[in-house]
Amino acid sequence: MTDTPTNPTPTNSTASTSATPPTRSDLAALIARRLDVFRLPGVLSVRPGFELVDGWVTATPAIVVTVDGERPHGLPSELGGAPVDVRVASPRKRAALLAPGSQDARGASSPDLGCVPEFADEVVIAGVGGEASPAPEIDGVVEDVAVEAAKKPQLPYAPPAGVPLAPVSGELTIELAASPDAGWHQLSTFLGATQRELVIGLYDFTSAHVLAAFEQAARGKKVTLTLDHPSKNPTADQTDEQTVAALRGALGGGFEQAWALSGMDPLATATVFQTAYHIKVAAQDSTAVWVSSGNWNNSNQPAIDPVANPGDAAAARSGDRDWHVVVHSPELTTTFGAYLANDYAVAAQHNRATAAFMQPELLQPAVETPPFARFFPGTTVTGQMTVTPLLTPDPGVYVDAVKALIASATTTLHLQFQYIEPPKTTDATNQAFVDLVQAVIDRQQAGVEVRIIMSEYETAGYLEQLQGMGLDVASSVKLQNNVHNKGVVVDGRAVLVSSQNWSSAGALHNRDAGVIIENAEAAAYFDEIFAHDWNNLAVQQAAQD
Repeated sequence: MTDTPTNPTPTNSTASTSATPPTRSDLAALIARRLDVFRLPGVLSVRPGFELVDGWVTATPAIVVTVDGERPHGLPSELGGAPVDVRVASPRKRAALLAPGSQDARGASSPDLGCVPEFADEVVIAGVGGEASPAPEIDGVVEDVAVEAAKKPQLPYAPPAGVPLAPVSGELTIELAASPDAGWHQLSTFLGATQRELVIGLYDFTSAHVLAAFEQAARGKKVTLTLDHPSKNPTADQTDEQTVAALRGALGGGFEQAWALSGMDPLATATVFQTAYHIKVAAQDSTAVWVSSGNWNNSNQPAIDPVANPGDAAAARSGDRDWHVVVHSPELTTTFGAYLANDYAVAAQHNRATAAFMQPELLQPAVETPPFARFFPGTTVTGQMTVTPLLTPDPGVYVDAVKALIASATTTLHLQFQYIEPPKTTDATNQAFVDLVQAVIDRQQAGVEVRIIMSEYETAGYLEQLQGMGLDVASSVKLQNNVHNKGVVVDGRAVLVSSQNWSSAGALHNRDAGVIIENAEAAAYFDEIFAHDWNNLAVQQAAQD
């Protein structure tokens, strides 16, 4: 369920009595001059922003007031010609305002982990005349995850020597699928086809049905697995550590595993990747490689087949939207395999046997997707194409290729991401990601049809940040529950399938992987699924921060 502003206003409201709407700087200066107006019991903060109407961001500049409960008595409906838009703080927003640094302390590094948007010009009122109560403990989390991560030595990232991330062109065969429709059918078939070896990099492996299928497929084969150690997924059947223990017992000496060197992995004693080893790739027999936006957990890979079994339609509403591809190419498989093997070799030198502290279980409210209008079977495409491998944090590889892909759009640009998280401030460490988002805005302003679907984690504040960057949110953005995808389709001729979330960490600093496929048939497959989601599952209704 989403909240709406406590002072809904007509859709034709204006931010100023003048012809030119106030800038963010104008509103910040107005707030500074009239700050006493907001020193009322229950007011937590005030900042420049945009007005919400019926739960959706408009282009109308507004003074945004975050409150702890009901609208305070005496708060004006407008100030200096700008509407005063009142928002009721979520528990996480309330904690972030009343206990600065609490997001970092609990490892809330992204929207899906509970991070709320931050605004450099937000003025905190609580404690300066307000009567807000103390900040709550979020989800019972008391471990200082970020502090522990900061104690680890930072190792420089180095790719395997002599293995360029080169495009592969020619006649190729690729298998395409989406979850919750046909992702598990594709993955289980892929695993079952293994003859000799699997080299794997994963963020999360906590599904019992994937584990059972993997054990059967991998017996007698060589398996090398590099695995992160995220907070326990709410749908998990077992922890990642229990998965590893089961595989050691089932596969014996043919199984090698290391905990990834990510900032938040408690079993890693050093850090290479900022917050996460977020990759989802499996290289098989030096002949085929599976690349995905989805983990091996129950939400990303539900054990259902709604294409063949209509009775699974209800269960599909709790599954995540993810895109997957299997590329049959010795060259591409060897490339990904070399990078994964290098990740394993480095990580294996910096692991400890037991965790020094335990990460909390990830507690997220369960939501349902609206009923699907149809389900899409997987498909196989054979033809002339170019497939380009993309890895982060390899400098410039992902951002340069994806920015060029976006800039090439002339008619349509369709993006489906779990979230887009603009940085609080722009500097040399995140400018490349800001430029990536700007490339989308540039295409919209050039007249290209830009449509963006994001998940329920893209709350009103994040949408305001995009509106402030210049994106026309009202015409181009919808939200869809349970989107875990990270995909782009350009002009119905090229498609990106990847694991990179759109944040500075995801696009620049974590270990993630994807492929750009230049083939009209492949692009059309995913674009049809995107159109289904845009027309049937996505809405313009955002939750409060």
